Amino acid sequence: MSRKKTDIRILAVLLLVLGVLAAGFVLWQKRTEAFKKLEIVMIQKALDDTDFWTSIAQGGEMAAAENDAVLTVTGPAREQDISMQNEMILDAIAQKPDAIVLAPGSSEDTLPYARRIEEAGITLILLDSTMEGDAGTSVVATDNFQLGFKMGNYMKQFVDEDTVIGIVGHVEGSSTALGREAGFRAGLGEAESQVAEVVFCDSITEKASELTRGLLEKYPDMNMIVGLNEYSAVGAARAVLELGLSDQIRMAGIDSSIEQIQLLESGVYEALAIQKPFNMGYLGVETAIRAARGEKVESSIDSGSELITKENMYTEANQKLLFPVAE
Repeated sequence: MSRKKTDIRILAVLLLVLGVLAAGFVLWQKRTEAFKKLEIVMIQKALDDTDFWTSIAQGGEMAAAENDAVLTVTGPAREQDISMQNEMILDAIAQKPDAIVLAPGSSEDTLPYARRIEEAGITLILLDSTMEGDAGTSVVATDNFQLGFKMGNYMKQFVDEDTVIGIVGHVEGSSTALGREAGFRAGLGEAESQVAEVVFCDSITEKASELTRGLLEKYPDMNMIVGLNEYSAVGAARAVLELGLSDQIRMAGIDSSIEQIQLLESGVYEALAIQKPFNMGYLGVETAIRAARGEKVESSIDSGSELITKENMYTEANQKLLFPVAE
């Protein structure tokens, strides 16, 4: 055999070996990526001790644990601190996680920062709220119109021709506030015209109390007040109790903190229209994981809601909704 033919055969063998090694490396790399722990950052509107955001975080942590992912939960101290949340978005982008689950604090001011997440090649899932422009692979949130509608449809049974209604909202112009108010008005039907005024507390309980006292001074005949989130509903109820008017004013609220559940039990509230925050957090993180792995996900996911009254609050199903952490 000539030296030339021998060299060709050696070269062919080397090329074959290199090809096998390259294929093995690619396969190893793919398997490594497949089993790599995904890193997810959840940026909430607030990182406080309210039951709503605590439950969202707990739901997200369960989804991360079940999918062997690493979850970091962050957020400003108060919902109205939009600039702080935007800084946290930039910090999260710098960490280069596989996905960010974002509860936008503002439908307008958060949008440019949300788009920067996508520009960085990071999967974005929106949680709880939408924004004025397109962003995100999926939105996981309560259907806020239906949430408000359930409360309005229930409360209209207590309305007569003399009823004067006040609404204590949370953040003016936010998608959640707009949806809930519109749903509540629609649920009232013809009684919607008896809504005297809507005020906004910026998700500050003390401000909700002050605004409620102001409404009752301005409208002495006001005999129905509803709050559109935990802060507004609790603040309004505290003011009514302090004024000794709980037996004269029909009240309802959205969300289900321990204090709100106690107010329902004691008869201060007629009803609570509740979200399913644990479910929302779980679905948000689970959707982020699936999307980061390249799976197709739904563009909009409703995390659900329920109307709770004193009559049905003790059913097994509703106890699980009211106390999800105890499951």
